[in-house]
Amino acid sequence: MTEANQQIIDDPANTPPAGDPPPTDPPASDPPVTPPAGDPPAGDPPADPPSDGAGDPPAALPDNWRELAAGDNEDQLKLLKRYGSLTGVVKALQEAQNTIRSGKIKRDMPDASDTKAMAEWRKEQGIPDSPEGYKLPEPVTKRIVDADKPVLSSFTEFAHAKNAPPAFVEMAAEWYVDMAEKAAEVQGQADTKAREDAEDALRDNWSRDEYKGNMQLAKRFMAGAGDIGDAWTEARLPDGRRLGDIASFVQWASDQGRNAFGDVVFSSSDAEAKHTSRRAEIEKTMKTDIGKYYEEGMDKEYAQILERDSKRK
Repeated sequence: MTEANQQIIDDPANTPPAGDPPPTDPPASDPPVTPPAGDPPAGDPPADPPSDGAGDPPAALPDNWRELAAGDNEDQLKLLKRYGSLTGVVKALQEAQNTIRSGKIKRDMPDASDTKAMAEWRKEQGIPDSPEGYKLPEPVTKRIVDADKPVLSSFTEFAHAKNAPPAFVEMAAEWYVDMAEKAAEVQGQADTKAREDAEDALRDNWSRDEYKGNMQLAKRFMAGAGDIGDAWTEARLPDGRRLGDIASFVQWASDQGRNAFGDVVFSSSDAEAKHTSRRAEIEKTMKTDIGKYYEEGMDKEYAQILERDSKRK
């Protein structure tokens, strides 16, 4: 130790008072103002500073967030389970609100007794005021035949009573026309086959010379058997065949015609007129030129005419 250092130590002015810590050292009982780096302070962690949420990650939802939101409502729980996240629920809610604001969801139908409200509601729905207001598209109307009109008229009345929208009526009318055309085609093919089968059977039963006359007798009898003419032969049996296409029925009608008219010569009004005219002609010759009457064999022809007439009722 040097002499100078020894003087500093020995100088009372340079010696701090007893019991006081050196001014450069902190008191032993006080913690340091700044904790050492890396060491967390002892005790409770400090509270998070207030934040406006910008840039902060969203808090995680518990796994049972659907159950918490629905509570005891099972219907709401089933609805929430359709979505995989809360974001999906928010998106669905927004879409529902947009749909409501757009007017696509219309009000419920009012009581039918309130005619004014009902008329307003039908107008909103695009439903016409009356069944006649339904307008079918031209591709459908061009295919409608007279037989279809009563059916479609009845349908539009039913549809209007049920407040059916025009689009439904158009679709149903198109289906009906398609169905009717296909049914008519099938029925036409069946009628053709039945008529051909009946003709084949009758030709087998009658000789070639008899066929035409017998068919005429049958047609004449059927035409005169009722006030509606031979239209009743269009009547159909349970199997769909028309009476006029059944061989046994035509055979019966021919027999009835023979009983009524006596001979195939009376099978038509024209043939009967010729028969009557020829009889008058022979009778005139018989009275004016008896020689010609016998020379040309009119006597034999006249005998046949009388025989035919005698068979007529």
